[in-house]
Amino acid sequence: MRQARFLALLALLLALAAPPAVEADEKAAPSKPQITLKDLHGGGRRFTKGIPNWGWRPGHIQLVRLDNRRGAKDAKGKGRNRQRVIQTMDPATGKTADLFNLSDLTKLVPGKGTRMRGVGRAGAPPFTWRKDGKALCAVVKGDLVWVDLEAGTQRRLTTTDAPMSDLNISPDGSYVSYSLGNELWVCATNEGKPYPVTKGSSATLLNGTLDWVYPEELGHKTAAWFSPDSKQIAYLQMDQSKVPRYRVPGILPLRSEGREMFYPKAGDPNPKVRVGVVPVGGGETEWVELPEKAEYVLQVSWAAHKDGGGHGTYVLTANRAQNTMWSSGSAGLMGETTTDDGWMERQLPPRWLTPYRRLGRWKPDATQWYIQDTEATVDQLDRFHVTITPEGVDASAILHIDPASGACFYAGREHGSTTQGVYVGGPGTKRAHRAPFAKDATQWTTASLDHTGTYALVTTSDAVTPTKRVLVEAKNGKLVREIGNAHTPLLDKLKLATPEYGKIPVEGMTGKISWRLWKPHDFDAQKRYGLIVHVYAGPGSNMVKNSWGRGPLMQTMLCDKGYLVLQVDGRGTGGQGADWLYSVYGKLGLLELEDQVTAVKEILKRGYVDPERVGIWGWSYGGTMACNALTMRSDVFKAGVAVASVTDWRLYDTIYTERYMGLPKDNPKGYKETSASTHAKKMTGQLLLMHGMGDDNVHAQNTFRLVEAFIRAKKLNYAVHLYPRRGHGIGGASLDVFTRLVNWFDRHIGPGR
Repeated sequence: MRQARFLALLALLLALAAPPAVEADEKAAPSKPQITLKDLHGGGRRFTKGIPNWGWRPGHIQLVRLDNRRGAKDAKGKGRNRQRVIQTMDPATGKTADLFNLSDLTKLVPGKGTRMRGVGRAGAPPFTWRKDGKALCAVVKGDLVWVDLEAGTQRRLTTTDAPMSDLNISPDGSYVSYSLGNELWVCATNEGKPYPVTKGSSATLLNGTLDWVYPEELGHKTAAWFSPDSKQIAYLQMDQSKVPRYRVPGILPLRSEGREMFYPKAGDPNPKVRVGVVPVGGGETEWVELPEKAEYVLQVSWAAHKDGGGHGTYVLTANRAQNTMWSSGSAGLMGETTTDDGWMERQLPPRWLTPYRRLGRWKPDATQWYIQDTEATVDQLDRFHVTITPEGVDASAILHIDPASGACFYAGREHGSTTQGVYVGGPGTKRAHRAPFAKDATQWTTASLDHTGTYALVTTSDAVTPTKRVLVEAKNGKLVREIGNAHTPLLDKLKLATPEYGKIPVEGMTGKISWRLWKPHDFDAQKRYGLIVHVYAGPGSNMVKNSWGRGPLMQTMLCDKGYLVLQVDGRGTGGQGADWLYSVYGKLGLLELEDQVTAVKEILKRGYVDPERVGIWGWSYGGTMACNALTMRSDVFKAGVAVASVTDWRLYDTIYTERYMGLPKDNPKGYKETSASTHAKKMTGQLLLMHGMGDDNVHAQNTFRLVEAFIRAKKLNYAVHLYPRRGHGIGGASLDVFTRLVNWFDRHIGPGR
């Protein structure tokens, strides 16, 4: 007892002698703010801020945005209703005004309502503008309301409890179309009730309704197209009766069989697709004649008849191998394009400058833009095919064009560059000329111009500088005003990681492997660091871009923990021409992995990276690369994290996979050699697999099949974490994903390992 009292007294004296806890904490407090995973993936946003999302109102030299505001308190002084107000800005004066409060429309649609579906993975927009910007169609509790801003009137168009999708407005604003119950419906905007213009749909026959694979892999944003005179509407019909079904498992409900979807895997039957034309008022469908070997419908639009007399359909199709395209349709604009090198890139929707002048991209890798005069003949090359952007630049978008002269502003990347610029082009352009408002070649620059080309909203950033948006005069680059800046003062207190860029030649290729190495601010070449490779590497993609993107914050956090972070663009990535792009055909993931290894070995030569502490991680295609790295090159990669990975290309969809791999029956060796499961027995490193059970894009089946291969190979050096109900992006669990990722690397290649 006496001893116990003595110990207690001693503890009290020691406590009194100790400095206050607050002072100790203050002494231990870091001299700079620390980046945490919660900052990056837990909803926190301390180091950057949002930028007002202004855009251009159609047909007006006026900026517009949707402003979400807190409304007034209710009668009891408690709740606040959210107000969604369309706000405008005069670009010349900067004066803002409220144009319309969408929340006021809820009184026209009483009750709970339903939710309108988006097309593909894109959500449904809250409203859609009429072409002239003087009217709009709003989505209110899943129903449609027509708002005439000039007349000051509103009219409820639909009354349904079933979810709709794919809203379109006719050119003259007289009609809207939408998909409901796998049929195409039309409603006049001034009077009358909605009515279906197609019939005979079912679970397997879709009229004016898109399946899963067309929006995902061909970029379709709609399945219906009004004619220029608003009297007819073309639509896709998709017959899925031969397409195999896949059941996305239902895990959380007490009893659930999950959700069944139509999903054609590589080699499976595709949906049979044709294009029909029906009068807006309803009637018999007239089917467009398509080439016999056409497997995919890439584009649908309307064009002036080649021989005069109104407009007809213009349809672009491709064969199953996606190396031949045909143009056909009632407009009479026939043609064929073929490549023997690889594949045709995804095609953008056609854009008609005048009834007979079409804007498009050419070359199989779709790098240059041209204007085609459809009234000209093939021997009139000066009119038939006029190039308006130069060779050596991957021109991603035409931002504004003068229909008469062809003078344009375009966004693009010069081959081998890590930055995107905005350039001026036009007929006869031989080299890249930067726009007056985009002279800084060190900045990643994008722009949006009003329909007259008077003003430009210009957005810039670089790898360590957050996004900034300004309004300028397009022709001379004169600054009008700053629109927003994501920078915060707290960011200046951070010691950000810094990037080093480099290139590695590849024998027999004109392109070079591009890499970026992130180092801590206090980098010491005498130390030994772990190396984490962050990979994507999919066809046409790029990671080594001098833009903020998600910023250097994740890299800074990892560098503060004793790692360097490497990103590599090897063969198959974009921005270095067709030969570089097509080199991976038939063997996805193999040359890309070889180039990742080449870059790692280049860094290892410097001596400050521990070769026993090299890891790799990626998501989606990047997850595929991480699986390949651990199963094929465990001599280099000691740990990996793979999220939502394709582990066998036979498990992924037809359009994407066959574009780059061919059909399984034609390339059995390629499919076998590129599968991580084939090489499972060779893995000696430590691999963490993560997947969303509700992923309808890359099915969790991919992870399960690889796990089965590990079991058969008697491997124990892996772990699996699954996310119930979550999709491809594992929404709502980002903090969980990245906490596990960082912990995995700390455990297996962290300091002291």
